[in-house]
Amino acid sequence: MPKRVTMKEVAAAAGVSAATVSRALGMDPQIPVETRERIQKIAAQLGYRPDPLLSAFARRRRGNTLGSDITTLAYITNFQTSDEWTRNPFYAPMFKGAADQALRNGYKLEHFWLREPGMTGERLSRILHNRGIAGLVVAPTPIARSRLSMDWAKFSCVTIGYSLLRPDLHRTTPHHFHAILIASRKLWRLGYTRIGLCLYASTSPRVDDLWLAGALLTQKHNPAAALKVFLFDDDTRARIPEWARAERLEVVLSDNTQALHELRRGGIRAPGEIDFATLNWSKTECEIAGIDQRPDSIGAAAIDLLIAQIQRDERGIPAMPITSMVEGTWINGPSLSKKARQA
Repeated sequence: MPKRVTMKEVAAAAGVSAATVSRALGMDPQIPVETRERIQKIAAQLGYRPDPLLSAFARRRRGNTLGSDITTLAYITNFQTSDEWTRNPFYAPMFKGAADQALRNGYKLEHFWLREPGMTGERLSRILHNRGIAGLVVAPTPIARSRLSMDWAKFSCVTIGYSLLRPDLHRTTPHHFHAILIASRKLWRLGYTRIGLCLYASTSPRVDDLWLAGALLTQKHNPAAALKVFLFDDDTRARIPEWARAERLEVVLSDNTQALHELRRGGIRAPGEIDFATLNWSKTECEIAGIDQRPDSIGAAAIDLLIAQIQRDERGIPAMPITSMVEGTWINGPSLSKKARQA
């Protein structure tokens, strides 16, 4: 096994102290940019690689000092209000799953709101770096395929879901493609032969159009299921009952209850005349059958990805981003009352 190049050897080659090398490789802003780049170049030429175990130990020691936030991980949201996400049945348990997993690993997760008055990505980067926070979790953003500018090189980073388009970070997400396949197969086996997929048009790009992709695959491989798709917005949602009747649907599959409410407003008894299932099952509406995307597990998986980067001393935008997908699970419920009684 080749001998590991040490920080002292890099320091000797660069003509600086080992402490300066450590700060330069850690992107310390107090080290001039030219000096940092020169030291980083020499380290790369010598084949220097940080020892992840020693790095983790050093961070832990620094985290035990008074006033250090080295064991704090940042959870960044960008909604219109700071607490909007806490009332969402998917986002709230996702944060709790992440916070619990951080705690189990000796970290704490702290929320930061990017729309705080006067806040910018650059300013937040400085705040986090000056506090010694090394890891960031970027929560789903309110706008699909959004971009976020921060000083990424200073942090280990992970995002959740597909709403953040750039930069392309490591991410955790539900397995949306499998979810629609599981749901459609389950409904088919329960005896539903006319299934409707009804989504907000703005939702589809938030899941990278993977629910639609799964629907297309279902249409190709099981045309007898007669899976029909309707993408609606606030101007067209009142047409959901008309669409359901025209397609002679037996069940509507959606990611939210807006479609269910529209069916009822249109005079359709749901469940009963047309049954209903969800792609985003929640404990708050447990009577609705569907896919539990396991948001707590998705949050926990994000923390696992993040801590692994921190321990390997990997920072910045990854050259090869990794997507970790969490499988959902089917939950039965009385919203499929007609077929459930027959099953």
